[in-house]
Amino acid sequence: MTLVGSVAGFATLGFTVRAYALGIQKRPILEGISGHFLTAGAFGAVGYWVYNLQNKQVEQIERKKELLLSNRARAEQSEDN
Repeated sequence: MTLVGSVAGFATLGFTVRAYALGIQKRPILEGISGHFLTAGAFGAVGYWVYNLQNKQVEQIERKKELLLSNRARAEQSEDN
């Protein structure tokens, strides 16, 4: 998932959550539009954090995979000797 897609997706979710909450309260959906933008911004920040978290996790998995493969190769080499 790209950075823009992650942030935009979470921001859209935040905007929708705010509109839904106002709908449940039977208040006008676009009342206080600044609240919608604040919620979208907060959810967008969470999307940015999730994007970076995913990248760090993928890097850690790749490092662990390389370590396991090198350990396996070293073990196979010592068995041959």
